[in-house]
Amino acid sequence: MDLRLEQIKENKLLARREVVALITHEGGSTPTRQQVREAIASQLGVKPELVFVRRILTEFGRGASKAEVHIYDSEEQAKVVEPLYVIARNLPDGKKLLEEVKKKKAEIREKKRRKKKGASKKK
Repeated sequence: MDLRLEQIKENKLLARREVVALITHEGGSTPTRQQVREAIASQLGVKPELVFVRRILTEFGRGASKAEVHIYDSEEQAKVVEPLYVIARNLPDGKKLLEEVKKKKAEIREKKRRKKKGASKKK
């Protein structure tokens, strides 16, 4: 896997750098988000925890992919700005995180439903 940074844009408002990288992977499969994350972190000299791969686009049969990546100044800023699904995709145990969030939302929805149902009976 060979990685070349095509475009780096500084976004000071969101305290991040937005990177477009070209990845060549002749004869191999599309690299995983974790592999891309580690390669970009080592190339730019940042911690992998600050790198979030938004998407990897691969054209059929070409052996090259484009990756859109956000690199934050701090983990706190990343958690505020990045959507939960992007954070989960970039973590090794991301599916657990999404399942926990779904359970919490279902519990909240159920409480609202019961509260609404109880209020309508009183009328």
